[in-house]
Amino acid sequence: MSLETSLELNNQLLTQHNALLERLITALASGVALRTDTVAQVQEYRETVPETKAENTVIRKVTLDDLEFSDIIALAAFYPEPQELSETMIQRVVDYRDAEGDKRVVQIDALDSALQGVKRAGHLNKSALLDLSRNILRFWDDLPTIAARRDFAERLLDAPADGRHEVKPKTSGKDEERTGPFYCKNVDGSAASELHTLRKLNELLKKGHIEITKVEYLQLQEDFARKNEAKGGTETVDDAGDNTDTQTDFAALRKQAEGMILQLAKGGYRAEAVAILEKQGAKKLGEVADENLADVIAQAEKALEG
Repeated sequence: MSLETSLELNNQLLTQHNALLERLITALASGVALRTDTVAQVQEYRETVPETKAENTVIRKVTLDDLEFSDIIALAAFYPEPQELSETMIQRVVDYRDAEGDKRVVQIDALDSALQGVKRAGHLNKSALLDLSRNILRFWDDLPTIAARRDFAERLLDAPADGRHEVKPKTSGKDEERTGPFYCKNVDGSAASELHTLRKLNELLKKGHIEITKVEYLQLQEDFARKNEAKGGTETVDDAGDNTDTQTDFAALRKQAEGMILQLAKGGYRAEAVAILEKQGAKKLGEVADENLADVIAQAEKALEG
């Protein structure tokens, strides 16, 4: 009920109330007994407001459209088989937004990271995104890398809706043709590695590590350097356990970011380029702080991948 409607109803009831009081005072003064219908009217006035409020209260059921992109990914992992959406399911995925440490699910975060790089996935309605996520999870063991998951997602989106169940991961040994360097991080993101052989990458993936892009790797290295600096140290440890002196080349990062923003603008994605800078509170790249350059590069890369 709107505020205007509520005030109008209140004024009407107040007018009725005053009229009834006037009749009551007149009757008492004249000594005439009150009629039964007058008492009933007073009682009716007392019950009008709560009844009206109840009639105008509408509770809307939560739907898939109320959830965020990452919520849908979590929903697909928690409930791989289609079923009617319930409050319990909704609450579970919403609670996962703030999960940390051991409460994070590697599979959910890995799929989320993969689909964030598939531009068409971001334009799907929530029901289609849920279906896409479940299809990818069906073949999770056959999709060990982020590249394989994105490729499979693209192939699923290319297929007709009624033919997606026939799409299978590629088994042509395409991964064997890949050349390094490769990048991955451990489950909690506390360490990252640069690898030069596919064999070493596969070994770490089998241990639960997650493959990441070069930009994500650089961003993690920047985070490690900042944390070490705060502690007064200058070393960072990668997944292999090697201690290496690191110093982020912000000049190189800024040059890379400048090139990618320019590429977006010239390629017809000027709005995306402006949005990336606005997220950093800047109108031009020169206003972006050094520590935020890796984030700018990561967002630009995702836009260009689409």
